Amino acid sequence: EADNLSEKGKSYLDRIVNSSTRMRVLIDDLLQYSRTNKSDALFAEIDLNTVLEEVKSEFSETIEDNRATINAPKLPVIKGISYQIHQLFANLIGNSIKYKKPDEDPTITITYELVKTKEDNILDESHSQFHKIVFKDNGIGFEQEHAEKIFLLFNRLHGKAEYPGTGVGLAICKKIISNHNGYIKAIGAPNEGASIIIYIPVVL
Repeated sequence: EADNLSEKGKSYLDRIVNSSTRMRVLIDDLLQYSRTNKSDALFAEIDLNTVLEEVKSEFSETIEDNRATINAPKLPVIKGISYQIHQLFANLIGNSIKYKKPDEDPTITITYELVKTKEDNILDESHSQFHKIVFKDNGIGFEQEHAEKIFLLFNRLHGKAEYPGTGVGLAICKKIISNHNGYIKAIGAPNEGASIIIYIPVVL
């Protein structure tokens, strides 16, 4: 009956549809967050190169539509929870594409190095080495003062009209890294892009 509504009624209907859509996405994201629990029984060897290719295939349409470029070196095999590491890569790559500059094609550069705990100022003596993986983009960036806030549940730096989302994605990333006894941090600057740095301990 939408065609029989007044313009004001159609406007209300559109707002109801948009609100219910946002609520569905929020519920899905909260379910994803609640399911991201640690289970030592699920720890296994994971080839991060395979994970990256799977995520690129999953995002192939988005990558093509946004003319995004993803550069990455050969990545290591780590010990972890497979579906969570997949979710981690998907969230970080998805964010980099979503928060691109309107007048510049997104470029995501992934770097990797094996670092010693003492060399990289990691205050964790329970592990001697960490896999350090950086996701760097050329997007809109953020003020460094918000670097901690972006990992909080429901925290958003931009209005939902500008960039869709629920403010759950990076909170999921932080929980995943915590499940792997690692660390995550962000470095950014407005209009200069952002870097998400993750440390995952080397488990022998």
